[in-house]
Amino acid sequence: MMIIRLIILIALVSLLIFAYRKLTGSNQPAKKEESLPNTMRKCEHCGVHLPEAEACRKDDHFFCSEEHRRAYLEQHPDD
Repeated sequence: MMIIRLIILIALVSLLIFAYRKLTGSNQPAKKEESLPNTMRKCEHCGVHLPEAEACRKDDHFFCSEEHRRAYLEQHPDD
């Protein structure tokens, strides 16, 4: 008889905890800031890889700096 009471007590406490978490939303993990993966691009002049968002761009060519963009375009005027 004692074991049945213990099982009922555990079930009631579990139900109360479940209901509390459901009402307060505290069982949801903290949302992390979702960021999109950043595509890495290779500088056409020196070959260093950097995120596309930080790269200088000329048509389909990417560069690590404005200086490298100018140097590349001087060496490849037809691009």
